[in-house]
Amino acid sequence: MNTATPLFSLDKSACLRDKRCVDACPVQLLTVDAEGYPEAVPGAAERCMDCGHCVAVCSTCALSHARLPQKDFLPAQTPQATAQALDALVRNRRSIRNYRREALSRESLNELMEVARYAPTAINTRHVRWHVTTNAATTRRLAGLVSAWTTEVGYMPQALPVWEAGGDLALRGAPHVAYCTAPEDYDWAWSDCAIAVTTLDLAATARGLGTCWAGLFTFAARNHAPLREALALPEGTGVFGALMFGKPREEYPRVPPRPGNIVTWID
Repeated sequence: MNTATPLFSLDKSACLRDKRCVDACPVQLLTVDAEGYPEAVPGAAERCMDCGHCVAVCSTCALSHARLPQKDFLPAQTPQATAQALDALVRNRRSIRNYRREALSRESLNELMEVARYAPTAINTRHVRWHVTTNAATTRRLAGLVSAWTTEVGYMPQALPVWEAGGDLALRGAPHVAYCTAPEDYDWAWSDCAIAVTTLDLAATARGLGTCWAGLFTFAARNHAPLREALALPEGTGVFGALMFGKPREEYPRVPPRPGNIVTWID
């Protein structure tokens, strides 16, 4: 006898039988019974990606998911960003390369990372893991290792001498760097981490922080043994994206131009 806990449970007294949960499931794991109530198809527990759309779309909280407790669902967040506000955020964002050395509070860092963890991943695999430096001294030590690598490979020969003189061409003096890791054999690692870094980038920009993608850090972390050792990455884990951030030293009162005509319309 199969005693496994069912994947879904239903409060029929609250169910509107509107099929919203059925339609919301991206892999069609729900159907309706003869009375119009939702029920799981065979094999649903094995195929479910635990995205939670079926529960989130139910306006009466009639449907429950065994692996996603109801208490962990948040009410839809308000206020929703207007199109105008989001457009302004994207246009006003700059890649900041001059930072104050002042570190953010742990509370501020936690707030940012709480937002970043909601970034979507392919098939809701959620293999992305974040690592964040909490102080300028640690970030500078890592910047020195990146500088050594860029000098060694000849990409930026002046990087290490500049770092040794107190400058920083690798992480631009940012007090923090956040880097994304994922399994090396995960097919969607690059795209998932790019989405995650973009999410963190915009969340930080919306809070008045400066950001810049840390491409040198990412490639050094994949190719420079001393940096990999310093990061203490588990075997089979790679860095697939990074962002430097902190309080910017300047503000930008104008938005620079960007070329147009980059769209090919397909009719």
